Amino acid sequence: MLAQVLVSSITAGAVYALIALGFVLIHKGTGVVHFGYGDQVTFGAYLVLISQMTVGLPFWPAVACALLLSGLLGALIYGGFMWPLRRASLLAQIIASLALGTVLREFVRAYMGPNAWPFPFLLSQNAIPVGGVLVVPANLAIVGISLGLLALLFVLFEKTLYGKAIMAACDNRIGASLIGVRTSTVFLMIWILASVLATIAGVLVAPLLTLSPDMGLIGIKGFTAAVLGGFNSLPGAVIGGIMLGVVEALVGTYISSALKDMISYGILIAVILIRPQGLLGGLLVKKV
Repeated sequence: MLAQVLVSSITAGAVYALIALGFVLIHKGTGVVHFGYGDQVTFGAYLVLISQMTVGLPFWPAVACALLLSGLLGALIYGGFMWPLRRASLLAQIIASLALGTVLREFVRAYMGPNAWPFPFLLSQNAIPVGGVLVVPANLAIVGISLGLLALLFVLFEKTLYGKAIMAACDNRIGASLIGVRTSTVFLMIWILASVLATIAGVLVAPLLTLSPDMGLIGIKGFTAAVLGGFNSLPGAVIGGIMLGVVEALVGTYISSALKDMISYGILIAVILIRPQGLLGGLLVKKV
């Protein structure tokens, strides 16, 4: 039973990790917590359906079209909202992110209706016994794609010059500018990358939750995973996502399934009270 629960929990944990990465990337680049990010996850999944309905594309070309459109959306958000607000207060930027999420959510509610839409699984849902544990190919696809993306991001940020330039601009934008890094371009790429990650997460999670305008509430799970791992740590976002998925599955199986959502809020409150920097995050000390 325990092995089955742990195997099943990895699916949700991998999706939480992807969403948490988007939160952390945007926060490291702009200092803003994008509270509308969960709605971007939902909007990205809806872009697949819109591409199928309006253009008649098959599923995989529709996914590719949605990824392209989500990248353009990320550029639009940066150029139309965050760049003009770069000198505004942190509160103003947070309010802008909330408003953006509301606009995206209500757009899909008005255009696609309030009812849930079916969304195809990437592979078969028929369980296969492997070593006494039932494995679902559709879940394996979610985990495989998530882990593959996480590995690509690791290579990007740790092994490539452009990835190191992104991290340098996030850590110290003034210092990065002095050595020739165009920080405005770097932050634009961060928003594009985070938006693409949101769409990928939406495509992966929509079959599990059933696509609806309110699916963006899963952003709370990604936010909790980011806080748990450390809001300024990319590896922490991954670890936080996996840990949250495992804890949710254990609580839902051995205590009560009604507590699965409540545990996320409980973990969030506990981390903020006990270790606000998260598991892998560091405290930032500023003189004022």
